[in-house]
Amino acid sequence: MRTPAVKSVLFVGGKRTEALEAARNAGLQVIYAGPTSDMSRQHHELVDAAFLFPEFSPELAFRVAVGLREHLPFDLAYTAGDAYLQTAAQINDELGLKSNPLRAVSAVNDKALMREVLREMPVGQVASAEIRNRSDLERFATSNGFPLILKPSRGSASKDIHIISGPAELREIAAGLETAGDDAPKDTAPWVVEEFLTGREFSVETHSAAGVHQILAVTEKFTNEHRVEIGHVVPARITAAEHTQLTDETTSVLTALGVAEGPAHTELILTARGPRLVETHTRPGGDAIVELIKIATGYDIHEMTFSWLSGKPPVVAHDPQAGGAAIWFLTAERGRVTAAGGEAEARASEGVRFASLSAAAGDVVAEVRSSDDRHGEALAVGDDADSALRNAREAIGRLVVEVEPLGHD
Repeated sequence: MRTPAVKSVLFVGGKRTEALEAARNAGLQVIYAGPTSDMSRQHHELVDAAFLFPEFSPELAFRVAVGLREHLPFDLAYTAGDAYLQTAAQINDELGLKSNPLRAVSAVNDKALMREVLREMPVGQVASAEIRNRSDLERFATSNGFPLILKPSRGSASKDIHIISGPAELREIAAGLETAGDDAPKDTAPWVVEEFLTGREFSVETHSAAGVHQILAVTEKFTNEHRVEIGHVVPARITAAEHTQLTDETTSVLTALGVAEGPAHTELILTARGPRLVETHTRPGGDAIVELIKIATGYDIHEMTFSWLSGKPPVVAHDPQAGGAAIWFLTAERGRVTAAGGEAEARASEGVRFASLSAAAGDVVAEVRSSDDRHGEALAVGDDADSALRNAREAIGRLVVEVEPLGHD
């Protein structure tokens, strides 16, 4: 049981309402603060009070929350999205509200700091360095060789990730980097460089209560050449030994970082040396992974979270709805869209729970270098992981996006 139990929660931002609904169902008072544009009819139906702003920055969110508690007390600030994870942790720390320690959340949200914290810990080590300037990058390449991977320290959605295969590519990328300069403070390093990890990719979905990490599922992940995720399936198609390796490493990482409660989404690559951490998050997985887990395992991560916060046992399970669940994303060719369609056909495919297409005639399709560059999705179920994955991919195959090269008359 959680002590003290939460009776009122402040949600900081967020367009989705599943967590709001779970908090409401757990009997909690629900307060919402966020941008006006994110407030939907569902939000209005679920919240007891809402504070909306035309523009809502993390800095404003912090000031609003601290001032609000004097007039409308709440027991916890919570968010399920990347944009305000650090802010919610800072609010809880400033107000003395029990949650994950600010240091733990800061390490999770800053990839350079995460590697520093884990460097002396009993977890699989990954060669890495903070990058403030071109010299830092060249020094790491000299010591560790190629290929290597460069990413923003505080990036998300797979944006601005660079896989550097040799010296010429390093010079080209380094010339365009926005760096902090040689005299910048230590905490301003904008980039982190890491050894390139080779192997299959997975994420481990967990819920923690008083420092005890419960494994909910292992998700098998699929990425393109830029490490952008293009598909997921639950359960992962792995051996019992591989499952143990991945889950043991996850619990070790979460413990080492100081994560004590709530959902976590931990991404790993299973290398020849064993599992190695890519990154972790103190939130549920995105890309409908929450729904995949619910279908294939019966665990509802939002229900578990707010059951725990309200002082009830966090172990909440339901019967699985299917043997496997998968989501696949449409990655169209580069160019200008001349025709798009096929949603009805995709939705009618075997096992499909939902399918959508975001591309339309006239749109310009860019190279898929972040999650924002995907143009459709299909979630499907099956008797097992293989059939669920096949159903999802077949549904995506029914979506039509025709493009012509840019500049075509």
